[in-house]
Amino acid sequence: MLDLDGSATIADVVRLADRRDHVSVSPATLAAVGRAHQIAAELSTRYDIYGRTTGVGANRAAQVPTGDSDYGMRLLRSHAVDAGDPLDDRTVRAMLAVRLIQLCVPGAGLDPAILRGLETMLNEDALPELRQYASIGTGDLAPLAGTALTLIGERPASKPLTPMTPWGADSALPFMSSSALTIGRGCLAMEELSRLEHASSAIYALSFLALDGNPQALSSIAARAAAAPYAEAVADRLREILTTKGRPDSRPARIQDPYGLRVYPVAQASLVASLHSLEGQLERTLNTAQENPLFDIENESVIHHGSFYQASLSLELDGTTLGLALTAPITHSRIRLLNDPDTNGGNAFLAADADGSSGLMMVEYVAAGAIAEIRNAAQPASAGTLVLSRGAEEDATFASQGVQQLERSIAAYRVLLCCELVGAVRLLRQRGLDTRFGGVVGETLVLADVLPRNDEDRDLRGDIALAESVLDSIGRLVAGEPASGG
Repeated sequence: MLDLDGSATIADVVRLADRRDHVSVSPATLAAVGRAHQIAAELSTRYDIYGRTTGVGANRAAQVPTGDSDYGMRLLRSHAVDAGDPLDDRTVRAMLAVRLIQLCVPGAGLDPAILRGLETMLNEDALPELRQYASIGTGDLAPLAGTALTLIGERPASKPLTPMTPWGADSALPFMSSSALTIGRGCLAMEELSRLEHASSAIYALSFLALDGNPQALSSIAARAAAAPYAEAVADRLREILTTKGRPDSRPARIQDPYGLRVYPVAQASLVASLHSLEGQLERTLNTAQENPLFDIENESVIHHGSFYQASLSLELDGTTLGLALTAPITHSRIRLLNDPDTNGGNAFLAADADGSSGLMMVEYVAAGAIAEIRNAAQPASAGTLVLSRGAEEDATFASQGVQQLERSIAAYRVLLCCELVGAVRLLRQRGLDTRFGGVVGETLVLADVLPRNDEDRDLRGDIALAESVLDSIGRLVAGEPASGG
């Protein structure tokens, strides 16, 4: 049971999204949120408070009559508009987990009963249906409004859920005032990409061994010369993976390798740096009250602000996608080296014979298609803004688009790694080296033994699918995690 007390991690969000844990809000947290609710109610009798005593957006100057008890529900209904394909359950659970974690940091001023409602929704897996289009970088208003209507019973949940009583203006806008969906998707994307980044090192090692790479480029001296964050860490990881290789008398095939082998530590270090930076931003945002308005409980005051503006998160998401776009062509270079008879010591495209067979030719094309998708998604979402609500939001960011672009890039990166894995394993087998290694390399080859050993020209779609089936296990192996990911 995950007991929420005002702080949480990306790993907590992933566990809840994967249904590997249940959640409970601590009594102390509920009491603190309840006190904030009382202070907010008292302040609303003395001051104009956005979304509680006034309208929202371009209607912010409009006063809401004191006796208008239906205003909160009207606000939720009017904001619950989304469109497109439904989001998958895992993504929805991630959003719910993020919003619950955020609300455990008192500041929204809403009814603490809503925390219990979210807790029940997650634990019983009674989910709202949310759709793809609605969010921007100033808040995931529509998905959260739709979630509220589901909690209240105006929209159906995926499983039976005891409805809450209708919400008032004290809770409607505060609940919606969050980028919880974008943050949740960011947590899932970061966790997956971190695993794939680890897998890439093991797959690189297979290619390195199959192509008799020169280890000088992986030395600590070379890594320090890169003068780049995490270059030494990546090089250390690669040397550790390669220390158990079973050919101590092997010699490098070249005095200086092509870039695909030589610059991997530097290129991959850029991706690792981006991942670490994204992780920090996600966890800061996850554990901060950002609602507008924000209630300062200690000083019993209300603060109207723009701190919900997700400029930093948008930049970090873009930076990670750009990191992938930087390293992806280096991966494709190794795929070309594996297929080239000048470097593989055998037939072109690792074909079974040299008489015009195509071998893995089209695997290289698939990899190129994946890179095209990564490059397309790397157009920074943070470079664009939009004017909304009659100018009330004159520079709305697109953090939500940034996380969708990262998701697309990660899906393409999976394909790219699978293409390299298929080629590296085939060359090691053709050279009779696939049983010569221990350690991480040997265990990676055991996992890759699911790949067919038939090198004749045939339909290779299944090979890529089988490679994909072991990719996450390879990542966990390199990271030192249990094979199940638990």
